[in-house]
Amino acid sequence: MELFTEKKECCGCAACVSICPKAAISMIKDETGSYFPKIDEILCINCGACQKVCDFQKKDENQFGQKVIKAYGAASKDESLKRKSASGGMFAQLAKVCLENGGVVYGAAMLFENDKLVVRHIHVDNINKLHLIQGSKYVQSNIGDTYHKVKKDLLAGKKVLFSGTPCQVAALKSFLKKDYENLYTVDIICHGISTQQFFQDYIDLVENKNKVKVTSFIFRDKSVGWGLDARYKYKRKGKVKSKRLYYKLSSFYNYYEKAINHRENCYYCKYSCESRVGDITLGDFWGVEKNQPDCLCENGGTIDERAGVSFCLINSTRGIELFDRASEFIDYVSSDFKIISMQNDNLLRPTAIPNNRKSIMELYRNEGYEAIDKLYWKTIGYKKFYYFILAKAPRTLKKKIRTLLKK
Repeated sequence: MELFTEKKECCGCAACVSICPKAAISMIKDETGSYFPKIDEILCINCGACQKVCDFQKKDENQFGQKVIKAYGAASKDESLKRKSASGGMFAQLAKVCLENGGVVYGAAMLFENDKLVVRHIHVDNINKLHLIQGSKYVQSNIGDTYHKVKKDLLAGKKVLFSGTPCQVAALKSFLKKDYENLYTVDIICHGISTQQFFQDYIDLVENKNKVKVTSFIFRDKSVGWGLDARYKYKRKGKVKSKRLYYKLSSFYNYYEKAINHRENCYYCKYSCESRVGDITLGDFWGVEKNQPDCLCENGGTIDERAGVSFCLINSTRGIELFDRASEFIDYVSSDFKIISMQNDNLLRPTAIPNNRKSIMELYRNEGYEAIDKLYWKTIGYKKFYYFILAKAPRTLKKKIRTLLKK
């Protein structure tokens, strides 16, 4: 039995692994680090459950989705939640309300395990652990037995909030086979995902170059404001320090931003459209200062752009219920799908395959990460000096420099 004929037909959600009654399917890593299901023909009983549960292959974009009912620009009023979040802290605020009402929350966490950084879905049942699943992770999360745990909590009558990429949310719903009134889902707008191997190879390079041990990595650090800069903690000679990383000075960020290091299926994603799989869709409200400036504090509004702004699409009655419960803790303004999607292309279409992806990934497969890191620095050439200046400049000055260079 074959689950797919081409790699672009598999999103790596592992629903097939979870549904198999004989544990006959395992996820096997290819040379770029992407995981794909493989059937043990000896254990397989040809029941077809794995094929039936595959949402990614059987969906056209209008079949699964819920149309957007309402749209908002929003940010949590809780400064501590916003500070640890990638944008406006909306997921954290929704999760906090769920936890305070006796619910449980599932999301992607970056953990330091066995001397490595790993991203996997975890179960959070108290607010003290909420920080673990805050913030963006540009790496595919290992689902493990999460779908089974969610089902167990649902059957126990607990209210469950599950967050993930659209393909993970769709996979969970397909695995459950029925709608549960106590399940709330949040899908995150997704540009595409890198593999854990690709990210770890980058971290290994950082460690070897700087003679350090990286113990944590924040993909979206807001110590100098809302943006794309990262921060990592490291150990050197017994001391723990942290370093802010301007995204243009990172080969990993470049290859992610330019969509080089995504799984193959990401370029054919059927969830990159207005029809949404989650009760609520969240993401950065990029372009808010141009497309809806009246909501910002600097223009008399209530939302502080410097601390981050989320967009929030409400896609179901359950989404309305969840948002309404949290609304007193949120600064928000009505918006429109067209406005939000102006600088969020993945609400309309999947990321396009870059022309140079094939050659770069071939170089990675043949010669390793160090080779493509060298290629990046060679490609940007003298621009690196400009990036070094931007890395040190305050956020307001960065905007002025970019504006001047565009003139």
